[in-house]
Amino acid sequence: MSKNYTEEINAITLKIQQKGDSSPQIWELYYQRGYLYFLNNDDDNAKADYKKAETLGLDVTQLPYYTFSNSNSKRREFLLPEKILVFLILIMVFAAICLQVISFLYNIKAHI
Repeated sequence: MSKNYTEEINAITLKIQQKGDSSPQIWELYYQRGYLYFLNNDDDNAKADYKKAETLGLDVTQLPYYTFSNSNSKRREFLLPEKILVFLILIMVFAAICLQVISFLYNIKAHI
């Protein structure tokens, strides 16, 4: 189930308007709003807010999701269904290898 973060985004937008960009630590509000945009699947606004937070003092080495705002990066976090699919594929590969090893050992035993 997907949650809509519009109310939280609007609340942070109001705080940003009230404080102004010259306010200390204003980058935190842009960063928080960018993260909410990211969760709301609004990638363009998320990227814009992350870049704005960076220009206002965000230490990009200390906070997560910076790679999303990097124009050179196409990296996105795996979603849960993708993680499950990768896990199932790994299990199938492991099972196939085990069956090959068992078959090989059985054939050796049959020839002895």
